[in-house]
Amino acid sequence: MPITTFLSFAAVYFSLIMAVAVLFRDRHSHYHRLFAAGMFLFAAEEVFRGFGDGAVLPADVTYWQERVLLVSAVLPVVWLAFSLSYARGSGTSFRSSWKWGLLALCLIPAVFAVAFRSYLFSGAARLESPQWTLVSGWSGQALEYFILLTSVLVVFNMERIIRSSIGRTRWQLKFMALGIGGLFALRIYVTSQSILFHTVDTRFGMTFSLALLAANLLFAFSFSRGRLLDVDVYFSRATIQNSLTIVFAGVYLLSVGVLAQLTRSYLPSESLSLGVFIAFISLMGLAVLLLSNRLRRKLRQFVTRHFHRPMYDYRSVWMDLTQRTTSLMDIHQLSSAISKMVSESLEILSVNVWLVDETMQRLTLTGSTAFSHSQAKELEKAGKSAPDFIQFLLKHRFPVDLEETPFEWPKEIMQAGGESFSECRMHYAVGLYAGGALVGVMTLNDDRVGYEKLSVEDFVLLETLASQLAASLLNLKLSARLRQAGQVEAFQIVSTFFVHDLKNLASRLSLTMENLPEHFDDPQFRADALRVISSSVSNIDDMCSRLAMLKQNIELRLAQSDLRQLVSTTLDEFKANLRAQLERDLRPVPKVMMDPEQIHKVLTNLVINANESVNGNGVIRVSTVHERDTIAFSVKDNGCGMSEQFIEESLFRPFQTTKKKGLGIGLFHCKLIVEAHRGKIEVNSTVGEGTEFRVILPVT
Repeated sequence: MPITTFLSFAAVYFSLIMAVAVLFRDRHSHYHRLFAAGMFLFAAEEVFRGFGDGAVLPADVTYWQERVLLVSAVLPVVWLAFSLSYARGSGTSFRSSWKWGLLALCLIPAVFAVAFRSYLFSGAARLESPQWTLVSGWSGQALEYFILLTSVLVVFNMERIIRSSIGRTRWQLKFMALGIGGLFALRIYVTSQSILFHTVDTRFGMTFSLALLAANLLFAFSFSRGRLLDVDVYFSRATIQNSLTIVFAGVYLLSVGVLAQLTRSYLPSESLSLGVFIAFISLMGLAVLLLSNRLRRKLRQFVTRHFHRPMYDYRSVWMDLTQRTTSLMDIHQLSSAISKMVSESLEILSVNVWLVDETMQRLTLTGSTAFSHSQAKELEKAGKSAPDFIQFLLKHRFPVDLEETPFEWPKEIMQAGGESFSECRMHYAVGLYAGGALVGVMTLNDDRVGYEKLSVEDFVLLETLASQLAASLLNLKLSARLRQAGQVEAFQIVSTFFVHDLKNLASRLSLTMENLPEHFDDPQFRADALRVISSSVSNIDDMCSRLAMLKQNIELRLAQSDLRQLVSTTLDEFKANLRAQLERDLRPVPKVMMDPEQIHKVLTNLVINANESVNGNGVIRVSTVHERDTIAFSVKDNGCGMSEQFIEESLFRPFQTTKKKGLGIGLFHCKLIVEAHRGKIEVNSTVGEGTEFRVILPVT
């Protein structure tokens, strides 16, 4: 068996193993199915190439090379689909917007295979020892251009993925992106050779086989760092605009002819394939070195040690920090920017920023280089020991080595994080202090490049960045309070208009009453008068109920109260007029100091909203629960639900409502009441599935 045939079948063997292994891990994942399809096509291409290498007749060589060319044309389309969705937080929308274009691209090789197959090659294959050469026909040339274009798009997308990833995400996916990008960079080179010289040289077959074996090693190494392909990377506009792939591809295509001629002049013909493979491996090695965080850190350490320079240029770091955060007015965006900067500066892959809530009972993940938004919710729920950790940070204002302290909260987070903490642990915690208060905490894992502990200079830089983050977070929180004060002021202005409307209604009633004695015997007048009175009374009742919610300050009349009994009594009031099915799960809770009348308003409003959400035909479930130092009640329905964008941007804000006749006052008023009790309202909702409101009150 020729060595080229052996290498082809070896590449087939390992590619099939990789495809089956990926499907075995999760065959329902879209990324996994696309990856497996691409590997199966690589295997099919190598099978045809292996049979072609073993052929001895020109007709057989042409037969197998036709199949290689057609599979090579389909390959980039499948991998383009993979690259458009892989590691993207918006992969679903990308697949939806590109599906018809990708389908059209798949049809192009099919058309050439059916209609123009006889024009793929011109004449019979020629034996130019030790391999065969085929002259491309016009159909084959067209397919070569198609392969070149789609291969450039694949490399373009993989390069953007690497440029947009940070921290642990880059650590996990860079070898996957390098393997795919390297294979198609090689195809760009070989395809451009075929286009320039109008020939297909089978000497490149061994190069493709060796490259595919090398890429399988990179894929295996990438999978060893992460079990699944589901990694989220969000592309910024700057990443797309600054991508260099197209520029490099253009420069390359201009110079490839010169390089090809030099290769043919100075290398013997039998060494061409090996030379191309060596160039491929060298380029891949250079790319790995350029992407190595460890190499960049070693260079900085070398300069510090031998040229007596500080390890960090604090002026540059501070200017970079200012530029990144000046225009950020959202807490999540600010936290993400700082966590990314800390990750880049200290070469730590996993950096997380947690915000302390108003009750000092919970830590909310607002920025991370390791976790997606959906994972953050699960981690927040798991960290039930956050109050103890927060109290410790309030008393000890210095970076904490979590490996030397017996806190439960980091253990709960790591246990909930699962795979993300399989090879590293949460190592450091730095409190974020501003204005004498604890605003949040920054945590860092022990997945630092080189596995070195933080030095004194590292801690100085870390504390500097943490102080700036804390000040910025405090400013954003104060700004939010000012905006809320402005909203309350707007309510007071609106109440003036309500009073004006009430006066108009009163005037209408007054006129009616003045004319009533004179026209009382007129049946038509009496009917009109009754309609005016009925309509006015209804409008007045509605306005009065809404005006009651426009008070800026909630006056509480606290009393030792049983929340479970209050909820039960309130639900009994709905028996006569509630159309939805009402379910109860009222567990015993300790008595607390609260205003029963105000909490009654909150529960009433939530139940009414739930009834409107299910349109009277669904199920409303009300529960009470006691957890640690808090008690809570929840109202859950299976109605229309709310979008995540509406919850984040509009819910609990005045004048924001999904009801046709609503004014957006009810939930805003509920929030004021709960916060006056030093509690909080949480909401979980899915469009089309339902909503759950959870009111949490402190026991003391």
